[in-house]
Amino acid sequence: MPTDQIAEEDVGNTAVTVKRLVIHRLGKVGDRFVPRFRDTVNALSKTNLRVVRKLVDEYSRKTGKAHGKFETNVANYPVQQFIKDYYVHNNLDFLAATRAMMETLCTKAQGTSATPGGVIIAETEQDGTQHLMVAIVTEQWGATMDADMELDDSDTLDLKGFRFAGRVNLSDWSTGSETYLNFLRGKGQVAGYFKEFLGCTVSVSDKDETIVLKDALEDFAVQSKLDEVKKKDFFDRAFEICARHRKDRTPIDLETFANELWPEKPQDLSDILADPERKLSDGFVPDRRVFRSFVEFSGQTDSWKIEFSRSAINKDIIFNSDETITLKNVPAELKQRIKRELESEDDE
Repeated sequence: MPTDQIAEEDVGNTAVTVKRLVIHRLGKVGDRFVPRFRDTVNALSKTNLRVVRKLVDEYSRKTGKAHGKFETNVANYPVQQFIKDYYVHNNLDFLAATRAMMETLCTKAQGTSATPGGVIIAETEQDGTQHLMVAIVTEQWGATMDADMELDDSDTLDLKGFRFAGRVNLSDWSTGSETYLNFLRGKGQVAGYFKEFLGCTVSVSDKDETIVLKDALEDFAVQSKLDEVKKKDFFDRAFEICARHRKDRTPIDLETFANELWPEKPQDLSDILADPERKLSDGFVPDRRVFRSFVEFSGQTDSWKIEFSRSAINKDIIFNSDETITLKNVPAELKQRIKRELESEDDE
């Protein structure tokens, strides 16, 4: 193979086009964080492409993200201005913009228990959508085996265990969307500094997020081809988990939620919950009016109202092909009242 030709299977998910890449370092001298800059952008080598694409895939699969937009106070949260100067106004080149971002990252990290690491900043495109991703990746000890089956020490990047990353949907931002920025929410002060660095404001509506959760669970049940018994059990457990969170006023952690609800293969459920198109955020308290529909259905018009449990579907409640509903096992008292009403109408 020519040296300038890279096999597709060697560079990861080719649906992700890496347009530009730079890797700086969040360093520390004494108690202060200091940036360590690259002099040039990184080449789009085979290894670099694989790393970025792996990060994009892992980030997309992670639950625990918050979704929002940039703060309005640009002076205190200037990263958005650096990105705009690069992406919109062309006042900064990619390297200069990322250096300015690194200065802000160090400022926001001061006084926290953040740890040093490599800062990967990549501009990517996937399915026609432009993104800017920032991830702090630390090293972990490992070992490699050479051709003679000898082991050697090796420090490698932890591409699965990274905790701090965020992504700006540049396409949505430029078209005026209300939600275009997301980041790994994490826990505690350390996660807070990365949110401050990005300058992300998050407005979480318990009702709206619970509706998104409900739709995701419905899709999971369909994709998993759950039969009626398993589907009922699945939604009964989802209801119990949400009811407990509502009673205790504790926010939902989607990773924990997936592990409890679908312990046999929690990653399968997490993949549905973490779908970027859903923009489902952690940190909401389930809305009871919504999660009641996990086990109950209701509807009404000006002249009637109906409410029934999920277990009644295809038993007492039949949804016909012409989109009408047939009720079975109607209580005797109700049937008698309807009969009397119809008879009185006939007498008139």
